[in-house]
Amino acid sequence: MLQQNTAIRLEKIRTHFLTELEKQYLEVEMLRVRLDQVADPSETCYTIGRICHKIAGTAATLGFPDLGNIAAEIDDFVASNDAKRPETLSEMRDHSDHLLVLMSLIFDDESMFA
Repeated sequence: MLQQNTAIRLEKIRTHFLTELEKQYLEVEMLRVRLDQVADPSETCYTIGRICHKIAGTAATLGFPDLGNIAAEIDDFVASNDAKRPETLSEMRDHSDHLLVLMSLIFDDESMFA
């Protein structure tokens, strides 16, 4: 009974995580476009890093270790680099694209089992 209750609670948390992940996907997608449009991408990079920090803390626990790893890498990358450097911006674009692809794959996988 306890195991069943735990599984039910965990599934509710996972469902909530996926709902939030959809919102985060849309936000990262918009921010990724903004990276190419703003003169100073620092705030945009910081915002993507903040989203990734949230994802990294939960993803692996809920069965998405690859997402947790890439989100943690982006969070660390943003924290340790100067977003105004051209090479940093290029890497941030690549990281964001990778994150978006991984998120969309998760949505595709989840829809197969819904």
